[in-house]
Amino acid sequence: MRTLTPAMMSYWLNDIILYCHQIPVIPACDGGIRLLENTTDILCPGYIYIGTSSTASGIIANRSVPDDGIFLILSRDDDSLSDLIQSNLASASHDLSNHLAIIETSLDLFPLYNRVQEHIRQYLIWDSRLHDVVYTNAGLQTMLERAATILDATILLVNAGYKNIASVYHPEIQDATADELRNNGYQSFDTIQQIRRQTPLKSGKDSEYVEYRSSESNNYTIVQLIRYQDNLVARLCVILNGPNPNPCYSDLSAVLASYVSEYMFSNQGADYASNAAFGSLAADLIECRLTDPQELEQRLKQIQLAVRRYYHVMLVSFDSKKDRSTIPWNYIISQLEYIFPFSNITIYKGEILLIIRKMKRGSHLSFRQENLLEILEHYNGYACIGNSSEFLTSLPPVYHQTKSALRLGQKMNPDQRIIYYEDYSIYQVIEMAAESARQTLGSRNLVHLCNNEIIALILYDKKKGTNLTDVAYAYLSHERNTSETAKALFIHRNTMINKIHKIEEVIGESLENPLLRERMMFSYHVLTYMKQYRKEDILTLKPTSPDYQNQEEPRQK
Repeated sequence: MRTLTPAMMSYWLNDIILYCHQIPVIPACDGGIRLLENTTDILCPGYIYIGTSSTASGIIANRSVPDDGIFLILSRDDDSLSDLIQSNLASASHDLSNHLAIIETSLDLFPLYNRVQEHIRQYLIWDSRLHDVVYTNAGLQTMLERAATILDATILLVNAGYKNIASVYHPEIQDATADELRNNGYQSFDTIQQIRRQTPLKSGKDSEYVEYRSSESNNYTIVQLIRYQDNLVARLCVILNGPNPNPCYSDLSAVLASYVSEYMFSNQGADYASNAAFGSLAADLIECRLTDPQELEQRLKQIQLAVRRYYHVMLVSFDSKKDRSTIPWNYIISQLEYIFPFSNITIYKGEILLIIRKMKRGSHLSFRQENLLEILEHYNGYACIGNSSEFLTSLPPVYHQTKSALRLGQKMNPDQRIIYYEDYSIYQVIEMAAESARQTLGSRNLVHLCNNEIIALILYDKKKGTNLTDVAYAYLSHERNTSETAKALFIHRNTMINKIHKIEEVIGESLENPLLRERMMFSYHVLTYMKQYRKEDILTLKPTSPDYQNQEEPRQK
């Protein structure tokens, strides 16, 4: 439970308060309530003490108050005792007056006890329901809706790019910034600048919160800043109805902010360990939440984007079995900034995402390859460089292509640390065809993607123990240059010519046919996909290695 505060109780008991003495240090009030007795030698911190004014006056006179601070809620049993408490505080040491919070009320002792108990019960229920959202992963929208059962206000949660994450709107509160968020889903650049120009009336240490009176709506607004490792990732805004501050709501907002932080960072903390504004923009683009050109224009005004026109997407991934908390994310990002100086970098779904500037579409992406390899080898990582693109709105398909190539490359060639999408694009096409076959034919067998000629070579090799399938691929890869192919295979040119004749004899057709060559090349890539990625024999669908446990390839989304 997050602790109760005197400001909360003062607000809830406001209609019966006769006298209130606040202190700068907030005493802990998470131990429950106790009755104040004349026999009390010294008060214990952590409790709310309920008693009569006369009992409290005696304790104050005896200086029975710990340095941690005590919170007293009192029933007035004699009109003169309120003055006596104040005179005792005045005559007491300065430290005592700064460690004793007092609320004196007009209720008798037992009705007062019951009322305080009921408010504490309601707060504990509220606190528990927020706690449950975190541990049941019920969602931030649910958290704000539950928070609104006590916080009678408009509550907004926006990311670092001022885009809506969750929100609850109070029907009686009119606020232009809240209305814009409700209508558009984000706040414009001009609105953001207007918010930033507001004069703070109150702010916390290290600016963990700020409170101001809106110059536009005249509503009082409490903003709790959600940070991860000094990076601002979200803003929790509680907008009150009217211009007056409310210390109770300030404390309740802090409690809510702590649960929002816990929810956001409990499972994905590393996702916020980088450029939060760019990270939120990239996530919104990839997940197709940002499709409006006008909104994109507004968001780009908030970010110094390295992209001028063309860009490459690059993903850096680390061993999924490794404890992510042991990976020095900030150090690696700083090294990547050195290798790719004109780039924007963030962490997205446990991987480092880079958008790297490219001067023109046809230019080769040059970088310090040895430096990147050193990082990847040291931390058991892999990097995949995707195709270039001209438009940021193309980020979703380019990202998913790069993501697929990264996965394929890691499994098909685990010794290759730097992967290029173009080297694996054909395997992504094959994977998409495999998924289509699974859905339409109910089959995971890819032999139907191969032409008859390549199957004939496979069967011949199995029967005779030859390697004509591989020779055919090498020959076609070298544009049917027998000398170059022979050199690549370390065989004599005449031997190579004989093998070509044998291949044409087995398939019953000449390799002069361009369509045949194209089909055979594609079929060979299907074989490679089955062998290196699925680790299966294409004819039997049995594992090629006895130690390999077959796994279904990922479904395409």
